[in-house]
Amino acid sequence: MKYIYREAPVSLPSLSALRAFEAAARLGSFKAAAEALHLSPTAVSHHIRGLEAQLGVSLFVRRTRAIAATEAGLQLSQAATRAFSELETAVATLRDRETQLTVSATPAFATLWLAPRIDAFEKRYPDLRIRLLSSTDPVDMARERDVDIAIRYSPALPEADDGDVLVHEWVGAFASPAYLAGGVPIERADRLATRWPASRLAPIDWSTWQARADVGPLDDAKLRTFAHEQEVVQAALAGKGVALVSELLVADMVARGWLVAWRPDIRVPGHAYRLITGALNRRTRGVQRFTAWLQEALADD
Repeated sequence: MKYIYREAPVSLPSLSALRAFEAAARLGSFKAAAEALHLSPTAVSHHIRGLEAQLGVSLFVRRTRAIAATEAGLQLSQAATRAFSELETAVATLRDRETQLTVSATPAFATLWLAPRIDAFEKRYPDLRIRLLSSTDPVDMARERDVDIAIRYSPALPEADDGDVLVHEWVGAFASPAYLAGGVPIERADRLATRWPASRLAPIDWSTWQARADVGPLDDAKLRTFAHEQEVVQAALAGKGVALVSELLVADMVARGWLVAWRPDIRVPGHAYRLITGALNRRTRGVQRFTAWLQEALADD
């Protein structure tokens, strides 16, 4: 009888422990790793101590407010990062077979521009469905694994943010046909505007519009501000005044005749919308289809 001897397989650490270690090594912090993995720092530390005990080596030099990988830790982290990257690539490829794309967009863009057009995308690609989330929070696609595409509002400068510029907006004045029919001059009209909460965005206000329009002083008592653009638009639709708002966001309502441009010759440069995708998922068929459709639809507006 012929015997075949095989070496016993190496007992690998748990996937959870390796994931905690890889995140901590890559991000340089137990706290950052905990946030990325939605764990507590204590849980991350426990995973790593267990991994060190199993391997019999120290993986980190622990300092008061920082950690640094040891030589053994650096060797393992490089291998772990490569392995997880390959796994994520394989999973991203398999996700091409999925039927849902998760898109995170700013509330105004999601409500006023994207939501009315989602059916157009789904009719073109009936095998894909859009799950729409609204948020203004910064997005890190390396951590937000449940989001396929993010659309964020930012300064128009090329170096302002990560992501690719989708469109630069223009801002104009819009009102309902009924309000315009009243014939109130702009100097005495009820005016609506957004009160920008993000200090990094340069203000786009009525004084800028007034300077371009070369009209008389505007009555400050007639100005009402809201925290979000969709609230400004809703007030304008209800006939409560003239809204200073992005032409992009009201394009659908203008096309339907619900809003009309007041002095359409006066346009103020606005900010930009940017598309953010992860290094892995941008290669998937669904993300590529949505990106191409989005760029086409924005070019048509």
